[in-house]
Amino acid sequence: MGLTGKRAVFVEEYLRTRNASEAARVAGYAHPGAEGYRLLKIAEIADEVSRRTSELAMSADEVLLRLADQARGNMADFVTFVEGVRVPILDLSKAERVGKMHLVKKLKYTADGGVEFELYDAQAALVQLGKTHRLFADRQEITGPDGGDLRIIIDR
Repeated sequence: MGLTGKRAVFVEEYLRTRNASEAARVAGYAHPGAEGYRLLKIAEIADEVSRRTSELAMSADEVLLRLADQARGNMADFVTFVEGVRVPILDLSKAERVGKMHLVKKLKYTADGGVEFELYDAQAALVQLGKTHRLFADRQEITGPDGGDLRIIIDR
């Protein structure tokens, strides 16, 4: 059975703000500072917050999939080439059809009627994926005074 009344409002507001006092205030509790803390300790409320947070949060796999999409981003999904026209035409309906709109970082119309368009940085996504898969090693060497006997190598 789900939460009702003030408790349901509290949970919704807490998920939005992550502030127990503010959530208790919005839900109508008389002493929001004390009540917010107390409400989070109630098992039914804590379980609902945890369940809803799990639903809303990205899993590690989803994060990696999004990064992989960014790394594979291709302008060809966003433009159409027309014979006799020198400049490709921005075709967002094409991108939407193939499910690539989440790759758009910036879309802005300029004062002269042009379009500024940018995808998320594929190289930055590749670096993040490489770090996740430990493809790169940061190495630091520390030696004693004047290159003396003390030598420490740290691999990360």
